[in-house]
Amino acid sequence: MRISKRVESILREAPEGRAITKDEAEHLLSFPANSLEAALIRSTANYVSRKRFNNSGLLLGQIGVDMAPCNGDCKFCFFAKSYSDIQPSLLATEEVIARCRRFAEGGAQGVFLMTMHRFGFDWFLDLCAKLKKSIPENMKILSNVGDLSLEQMRELRAAGVSGAYHVCRLREGIDSCMEPAERLATIEHVIEAGLEWYNLCEPIGPEHSPRELAEQIWIGVDLQCRQHGAMQRFPVPGSPLYSKGQISLLRLGQIAAVIALATLNNNETKSIAVNLSNVIGLFSGANAFFPEAGEPDAGACNNDVTNNREGFTTALWRSSSDEITTADCRQMFLAAGFSHLMDTDGNVFREIK
Repeated sequence: MRISKRVESILREAPEGRAITKDEAEHLLSFPANSLEAALIRSTANYVSRKRFNNSGLLLGQIGVDMAPCNGDCKFCFFAKSYSDIQPSLLATEEVIARCRRFAEGGAQGVFLMTMHRFGFDWFLDLCAKLKKSIPENMKILSNVGDLSLEQMRELRAAGVSGAYHVCRLREGIDSCMEPAERLATIEHVIEAGLEWYNLCEPIGPEHSPRELAEQIWIGVDLQCRQHGAMQRFPVPGSPLYSKGQISLLRLGQIAAVIALATLNNNETKSIAVNLSNVIGLFSGANAFFPEAGEPDAGACNNDVTNNREGFTTALWRSSSDEITTADCRQMFLAAGFSHLMDTDGNVFREIK
């Protein structure tokens, strides 16, 4: 078997610190996930990311604090109002605080608070302010909410929020009711307000072309997000995109690898995430996971940790009784040969055990 000469040339320069171009990224994404070229792309990204991030992983928890049929009505989403039977609910502040503390015990350095596209801003602002006073000082509060104004972003920062996850997603405005311009404007508000901007290439399905992926990836490259990465789309039964299916973990790893190689020169980008959490991603240049539950009690199984079903995590649309805990994530890091945990600034702070 012969490897593509162009791929060989691109990958030879990566260990020397040269980031790939958008055109090169599109080319690397054009190979099948089970090809020799894709295997070498993942392997090269694994090598350069281990050096770049000191063989250290990052854990950022996530909590769905607000759940309801969503007016965003995205064609891929579990909560889209057109086909969701979810009942509206808000997670109690005391429960959010308790979950944040469990995340901290497990080594998570921050927690994303997730809401629907439309949500009660004043309620969320109050929740963040109360959390700031009640959780460990080094635990960052991160928002994952709908489009907001610059003033609202500044209010969140004043309440103790450190960063925000926001994405102009693949086929935004086609597979969603949101306009790309509004999503991009909110990203600019995040940055202008002085918050760390967290970003992923998502939600990736089998139908997305190498060019589409490269274009979306480059939003994060050009604007230098704090965290980049890749997330596969889960096929939600009843959704318009259900029949499209799901990409493999090999393909997800290949896309994460291209992102790792594309951000080599971005000093602001401190981690490469993969979602859902999986070991293949860790061998493909990713070093960050999003646990859905914090540290279990000694001797407890996952179900013991997650018996309170208020709020939401991906376990809902994965139809799983188990949520991915901080302990699960550390075990995957260990299995992939990672040695330490790091914080959101890239500083190593704890050996993985």
